[in-house]
Amino acid sequence: MGRASSLQEISAAALTGLTALAHTPIAYTARLEAGVWTIVGHVGLDGDVAGVAVPEAEAPHYAALREGRTLCYEDAASMGPDLAARLDAVGLRALYAAPMMKDDECVGAVAIGAPTETTFTPRQRALTQLFAAHLSNLVTKRELLHSLEILAESVPVIVLRTEPSGWINWYNRRWYEYTGQTREEAAGWGWQTAHHPEDLLRVMEEWPKALATGAPIEIEFRLKRYDGEYRWHLANVDPVRDDHGTIVGWYGSVVDIEAQKDALERTKRVADALQEAFLPTALPSRPDLRLDAMYVSAEEDARVGGDWYDAFDLPDGRMVFSIGDVGGHGLSASITVGKLRQGVYYLSRLIDDPALILAELNRGLREQEPDTYVTAIVGMIERDGKTIRYASAGHPPPVLARRAGEPAVDLPTGGPPLGVLAQPAIPVRTIAVEPDMVLALYTDGMTEFGRDAVAGEARLRAAVGDLVGTRWARPAKVAYDTILDGQLPQDDAALLVLQFAQVDAIDPERPEGDTKQWRFHASDAKAVHVARREMGAFLRRSYGSEEAAFESELIVGELLANTVEHAPGLVHMTITRENGDHVLVVRDSGPGMAAFVATLPEDPMQEGQRGLFLVGSLSARVTVERSPQGGAELRVVLPPAP
Repeated sequence: MGRASSLQEISAAALTGLTALAHTPIAYTARLEAGVWTIVGHVGLDGDVAGVAVPEAEAPHYAALREGRTLCYEDAASMGPDLAARLDAVGLRALYAAPMMKDDECVGAVAIGAPTETTFTPRQRALTQLFAAHLSNLVTKRELLHSLEILAESVPVIVLRTEPSGWINWYNRRWYEYTGQTREEAAGWGWQTAHHPEDLLRVMEEWPKALATGAPIEIEFRLKRYDGEYRWHLANVDPVRDDHGTIVGWYGSVVDIEAQKDALERTKRVADALQEAFLPTALPSRPDLRLDAMYVSAEEDARVGGDWYDAFDLPDGRMVFSIGDVGGHGLSASITVGKLRQGVYYLSRLIDDPALILAELNRGLREQEPDTYVTAIVGMIERDGKTIRYASAGHPPPVLARRAGEPAVDLPTGGPPLGVLAQPAIPVRTIAVEPDMVLALYTDGMTEFGRDAVAGEARLRAAVGDLVGTRWARPAKVAYDTILDGQLPQDDAALLVLQFAQVDAIDPERPEGDTKQWRFHASDAKAVHVARREMGAFLRRSYGSEEAAFESELIVGELLANTVEHAPGLVHMTITRENGDHVLVVRDSGPGMAAFVATLPEDPMQEGQRGLFLVGSLSARVTVERSPQGGAELRVVLPPAP
């Protein structure tokens, strides 16, 4: 927005700011000429926006705008069929508009909207009216940029704008009041000094990434107040584009969320206590059976949710296991989880039938928590360890793999979820135990992390099949990592693995992954230092000792120093294993290295070329080429361990 010169460009920035502050997906400006309303600029609409022209006769309520009053359509019925059809064509099914006035005459409107029927909050309405009032003044004065700054000065949050490069060229007064910085101290990248050191590395990963991709950014961090106290803030920054789609700047807001973070921290402490109460601290083990489990909550900052797993030995020699999924997640679902898990524990001491245990849980759920629905499996390993009986209430089927090289299969289930019927018919299934077989029970968060649940289930069966004949210390973790492959589940996810194998020869936990990545901005000295330290630690672990990794650490240090000096911007470094070699790849966004020069300079004190000479001398092989994203991509095969 700093370089925006035309009214159209600046209007686009205003609409982006309105969507960010009002938290609405659609904002637009409309012009009134000769009794016809047309959309001038917009954010979030689709379809043929230019083709929307609404005569006032088809929208009699628009007379309110002529009289200087606001207009609100929160559903299609209030619009009328003609107007609803026109607006539906551009994805608009609810709108709230405030008039733009010139000399007591309505010349247009500023509006927010939604693609579904919605109720506009008082805050959204007030912000729309505020933007419309200031833009009305600009219709006369044609000083939109100045007026938007006045508008930003009136809102109770920090507002900023930047150059396309990310250089911040303006804050409203809230920034200077909060941080105590002067305009000179805050200009450009000076805002870094106000960030908490522990959060700056993450910010310097995400902000350059947004600049490189043009994607909006939403990020939390701590800012230092003028008195030295740090408080949590949430930043939303969006790009502003011209008619050709080129980013001409960025516009954003920074909101204090310290109170919300305090409340969340209290919630997390409760969640920690619930985890101790509702998830087992240890799973039973037998000489020919290893149990392992993984649990991930959908709540980003919580540790428990609506899923559970459990397994325990009974005095009579049976082993009981269970897994379940309560509708919803978070603390309320966790409380139900605790009741059900304990119910399985006590009922299994009295009832030797998994189907009857589920029936009793169903009765209690319907009496105590109506309208709550749960899927669950309860199983029992018999005293002799040769047979498993299990019953399912609407839960995803267990997955069984008997022999290496054979695909895992889904076992039959049956019965509706708990809470649906008063007397559900739940069958009991029996399977025979065989050496090395693997039985896995899971909740649907394990397979529905992507858009294709069928593909997720196939990956789960493949991962369970791969466990047969292995001796991982954490088979559930190995399977979890294989199934999700770095993705995060969208729902609570639990996985319980029963591996019927000798456990006295279990291998160590899967070693650290073969690939490690770092991203940082070359201008951030702390991020560079942290990356170098982490890379050194990774190499020492991978090589087995500090002495064996010495030369490779030296190469990493020289390349980091060279990149920081000659390639400002976002840096991406990867260390991976390829055919037994350690390979370092460095990608930067600098001017690019035409060729790798590995000769000793005439002046031995010339650090840049001397460092490259050292890299070339110690490395097994070095190649360089232009990166697809601009800059250079340096590929170094690190020396083998001595």
